[in-house]
Amino acid sequence: MPSNRYTGGLCSICKSVLMVFCGMKRCYLLVIVCTVISGVFAQNRTIEPAILEVCYESWEEAHDDAYILRVGKTTNQFFSVYRNRTDSLLNTNETTLNMVWQEFQETDDKSADRSKRLKSSTINRELLYQDLTTGKLSLYSNYASAYNTYEEDIPTQEWTIDTDSTMTILGMECHYAKTKFRGREWKVWFTEEIPVSLGPWKLNGLPGLILKATADDDFIKLTAVSVKTEGIDPVTFYNWGKNNYYKMTREKFLKYKNRPRTIPYSDKVISAKPYIELE
Repeated sequence: MPSNRYTGGLCSICKSVLMVFCGMKRCYLLVIVCTVISGVFAQNRTIEPAILEVCYESWEEAHDDAYILRVGKTTNQFFSVYRNRTDSLLNTNETTLNMVWQEFQETDDKSADRSKRLKSSTINRELLYQDLTTGKLSLYSNYASAYNTYEEDIPTQEWTIDTDSTMTILGMECHYAKTKFRGREWKVWFTEEIPVSLGPWKLNGLPGLILKATADDDFIKLTAVSVKTEGIDPVTFYNWGKNNYYKMTREKFLKYKNRPRTIPYSDKVISAKPYIELE
């Protein structure tokens, strides 16, 4: 039976279930499921109407994911499509919770068919919000059952632009630019046809929207697959589980992300995966 460190907040039925399911994959999801059953259902908060929404597909060596950049007049947010959907379903009712369980069971991270692998990436458990009125960026992270947040000044990058290099993405002409940011080299394609100085994740500062971004050639690739200006959900603070976040500095968060971890309900220790920020 797992220690009280992990089961103290769970109901007696959930603890009994944990005794039955001992597989690594099963135990990991049951921690999420049981926490939801024992907790209070979520409530989100609308920030402001959105005027632009960009969907990016992401590629990493082992996994694929998809992200939304949603832009309002004074705020914007960036989050994983699949992670947000999963969090929503886990906090809706028993039927949707079982749906998540079934989908999780059908994934195979060792499959040569990438579509059968779990949707994931190095930042898919993070939500980013930028407030242009305060000049602050807030990051909210849910990783390994720990809820952390930090705030920093909206970072900027110094770009080298090559206007002679062009690429067409979603029917729009894009120009090439590159920069070094927090330990990684980013190569991007941006379009001045959408004069919004934003892009995926924390990238910004170019005279147009970034539609494609690659870090260190093959660490992560983000490519826009759709752009919408109508029928968009509002910029929303998502907290499906009504969780309390622990405030820390960005520097402390990086140390936390890079520390070795013990897999829940086992003594196995694994090294931290490479993170999108190295410094």
